[in-house]
Amino acid sequence: MKAMTNALHFVFLGCWALLGAVFTLHSLGSWGCLLTAGTFWLWLVGFAAFTSVLVAPFTSPLATVGVHVGTLVALALLPRIFPLSLMRVGLDVLLFA
Repeated sequence: MKAMTNALHFVFLGCWALLGAVFTLHSLGSWGCLLTAGTFWLWLVGFAAFTSVLVAPFTSPLATVGVHVGTLVALALLPRIFPLSLMRVGLDVLLFA
C-alpha cells in the first residue's frame, strides 16, 4: 500500500506543478508576473516538502488525500496578512490569477 500512497502523493504534486507551469508560461510577458511565478515555485517546493513529511508515516492512500486536503484547507483559513500570506502564496496565485 505504500506504493499507492507515494503514487497518489506524486499525482497531487504533479497537478500543482502542471498548474504552475501553465501559470508560468502565461506570465512570460511581464517581469512582475515572472517574479510571482518564481515565488509560486519556491512555495511549491516548501509545500511538497511539508506534505511529504506528513504523508510519510501513513500507508493508506486515503490518508494521503486527507493530508493534502487538510493542508489546503488550513492554508485557505489563514488570513491574508503579511507574514501568513507568504504561506498561502501558491493557493492565492492559482486561485486568483
